[in-house]
Amino acid sequence: MGLPDAFLEEVRRVADIVRFVGEHVALRKVGNSWKGLCPFHQEKTPSFHVRADPPVFHCFGCGEGGDIFKFVMLRERVSFPEAITLVARHFGVPIPERSFSVGPDAKQREELFAVMEEAATFYARTLWSEAGRTAREYLLGRSFQQATLERIRAGAARDSWSALLDALGRKFSPTLLQTAGLVLQRQDGRGLYDRFRNRAVFPILNESAKVVAFGARALDGSEPKYLNSPETPVYQKASTLYGLSWAKESIRKGGRAVLMEGYLDVARAIECGVGEAVASCGTALTANHARLLRRFSDAIGVNFDQDAAGQKAALRSLDVLLEQGFKVAVVELPEGHDPDSFLRQHGAEAYRERLAAAPSYMEWLIRKAAAEQDVNVPAGKAAFLNAVLPTLSRIESSVERAAWIPMLVQAGRLDEAATIEELRRALAARGSAVVAPLRGRASARLLPVEKLLLARLLRSPEEHAAVAELRDEDLAGLASAPLLRAARDLCLRREDLSVASIAAAVGGDDSRHLLSEIAVADSPAGEQGVAECLRELRRLALSRRLEDIQRRLGQEPLGEALELLLQEKLTLQKEIAAL
Repeated sequence: MGLPDAFLEEVRRVADIVRFVGEHVALRKVGNSWKGLCPFHQEKTPSFHVRADPPVFHCFGCGEGGDIFKFVMLRERVSFPEAITLVARHFGVPIPERSFSVGPDAKQREELFAVMEEAATFYARTLWSEAGRTAREYLLGRSFQQATLERIRAGAARDSWSALLDALGRKFSPTLLQTAGLVLQRQDGRGLYDRFRNRAVFPILNESAKVVAFGARALDGSEPKYLNSPETPVYQKASTLYGLSWAKESIRKGGRAVLMEGYLDVARAIECGVGEAVASCGTALTANHARLLRRFSDAIGVNFDQDAAGQKAALRSLDVLLEQGFKVAVVELPEGHDPDSFLRQHGAEAYRERLAAAPSYMEWLIRKAAAEQDVNVPAGKAAFLNAVLPTLSRIESSVERAAWIPMLVQAGRLDEAATIEELRRALAARGSAVVAPLRGRASARLLPVEKLLLARLLRSPEEHAAVAELRDEDLAGLASAPLLRAARDLCLRREDLSVASIAAAVGGDDSRHLLSEIAVADSPAGEQGVAECLRELRRLALSRRLEDIQRRLGQEPLGEALELLLQEKLTLQKEIAAL
């Protein structure tokens, strides 16, 4: 069945695109629109715009654009009906029962969300029962408060091969339980068994606070120490950050995220009031993780363990974060401490002092490299410089790069001229990488009158009726022809004329990108209304035809054809004069 028009219009009416997008992208007001870093491609200079009237977004970098439903479709990788449902739920619009059919992918996602929620409830209930005694004693023995464990929805997997299977198997199919990663097939192929057994369990929530996976710590010394859910249609490790659903508001308000290593680090931070902490889910930090965080802030403190593995992970994370344009600081704790132990022993105030005093990534890296190499010998100097140069060359600002050179030279006891030469070589090597071209401004192909006409149609409903007078011959050769033709046809059918309706009526991404770009931009200069713009288009079309006739007159021999051209020329001249 189709979507009821009244329902769709109600969702459009109440959905605030600026507010909604602002929950996923850090926006700031610029003129009549809001601006931020595009969530759909990598960029360091904001080119993503959102506008409330008309309600539309557009990125001048990658060209993506559209209404709030298009934003949800791109971000969540869902169909149009699913996007409408998500927006409706977000803004509290009741969804008509059986109003439309849901595709197989959407149905599977909903089923997976349901089974993961049931599993999280089962594990949490087990934690506070007799069967969860070992896990409970482990977590409470680490001085976690019950309120904290309940907030992060901590649970316990029983020391059993089928406890979860028995509990959920009556409601969910074996295939769904396997797809969710909750159970595994026995080696002999005869039956299933629980993936998590005798472990403390930590539900992993997506940004929307839905359970998508689990991380589980062994309680009996078995390996691996931490066992995580496999990837599923609702869970991708490279795009999920543990704790983000709890941390995003604190990150937004405080202007900074804190990246930690483990679930218990984040849990301790939550307990102590450091609400901006997140962690990757048993995998190295990826560009997708960084882009996810950039929606909320461009500043981050990296606080990994002080051991060799933690420091190596910090270095890898620095490169990823710098590529995404973050302002990075490295939180330093006393030897032997991780965030969990430091917060437990010294408290939030002492931790926040460490955060405030955290050196920038470059200062931290220079000091670390100098401590690890013997900079008194040539080989040590070269090793020191090689450890720092890759990161230094990633800094986009030449002024900032130059500002680090004195510290680099002093710490490594280097020759300044030689250091600058090595930096030039590193920059040249980075510059040789092929960068995929981004879209240019589609509106650059438009005549000024085309831009003005489209802008007036999108912002002046009282002038819509005039576009019904537009003729096909006036659109010949115009980049905006598909959009203007769609607008005219909608007007003739007396249907709503908006960004969404025009986008739905045209085919091809180029036209839709052009439409969103015009919609989000400030109105072009010009006093003409729709009727005046249409007359100008008509005059331009007639002038082009007149120029063509003039060329042909110089080539046509005497005869009837020449006479007809002269008559048409005279007619065109009169029409142009009348306009």
